[in-house]
Amino acid sequence: MTTPFPLFHLPRLALIPVFQQMESVDVYVFLFLFFLFLILNYYRIAVSLLSKKANNVSKIFRKLSSCSVHLTVESDHVYICVEFGIWRKKVLKYYFNTESAPQSVNSMTRKRRFTHKNSGLSAFKWVERVLDVTNCKSIGQLDLKGSPQVDVCDTTFDKLQNIRKLYIFKECSDSFAKKALEIVSPVTREIILFKIPFETRDEFQTFLKNNLNYLNVHTNTFPNFKFTLEDLMVSNALKLKLNNGKLNVKEINQYFKNWMENKCDPRLEHLELSTYDRKRAFHYSKQLDTSLQSFSGGYDIRRADRKKATITFGDVWGETFIDFYAWP
Repeated sequence: MTTPFPLFHLPRLALIPVFQQMESVDVYVFLFLFFLFLILNYYRIAVSLLSKKANNVSKIFRKLSSCSVHLTVESDHVYICVEFGIWRKKVLKYYFNTESAPQSVNSMTRKRRFTHKNSGLSAFKWVERVLDVTNCKSIGQLDLKGSPQVDVCDTTFDKLQNIRKLYIFKECSDSFAKKALEIVSPVTREIILFKIPFETRDEFQTFLKNNLNYLNVHTNTFPNFKFTLEDLMVSNALKLKLNNGKLNVKEINQYFKNWMENKCDPRLEHLELSTYDRKRAFHYSKQLDTSLQSFSGGYDIRRADRKKATITFGDVWGETFIDFYAWP
């Protein structure tokens, strides 16, 4: 990648011999340009959010792409944190409030609060402008922590093409969480649920049947139903994490028997489970050969079609963690 200052991408130790060959005045000039570059980078985002003309001017500074973008949606504001990787991580933080924010803001600050009144932008246009100015192609993390009073679902989420992690927190309303999952699930690599936004088992199972990459159900509190073996059987995720003791040993053992009979999700590659039940669930004699994979132990099982899976166990503070790997 070409940038206005290629030296910025060299490791710190690699710069030492470069500085040793420079005169003192050259070092001072270099450092001045470096800090000027950072200041311009901070300014270009804040200024470009104020008008379309300023946004166009800021394009001349877009040689540097952001390292990661963290977008948080809460009930009264939208928050964006942008990281740039130049030697040390440089972080910019911006807020879009649903209510009026203080107008007297220090222009040198790295935190800036915007509203529709002081920016002339809707929440959707504001988020779109930040992503455009920072040259962002994807969202590193999207947190849903509330039901926003701004238009950030249909319009904003529909524009996001690549999301690494999506977190649904307890504070998020069921309706907003379900709408967000419907829109962004196809472009999200990991989905972490701290709440179950589905009121019925049918709704939940419809969601589980989607072709998800990685689903982590990080709660054992369900609204009107309990997680059962049936839910696990219909899941169509590549990787599924179900800790917090959702299933007992009998149910887990039954799942593996169903897998051997080819009655389970064919897409599943990795299943993580945990249980407080100390009974042993498996009695296989063939132990894992760890010449290629780094497992601490485990058991191999095979289906009638010769497809192999490996089961490993681990104990942490009285809880048994089970990993199930279905080999390609």
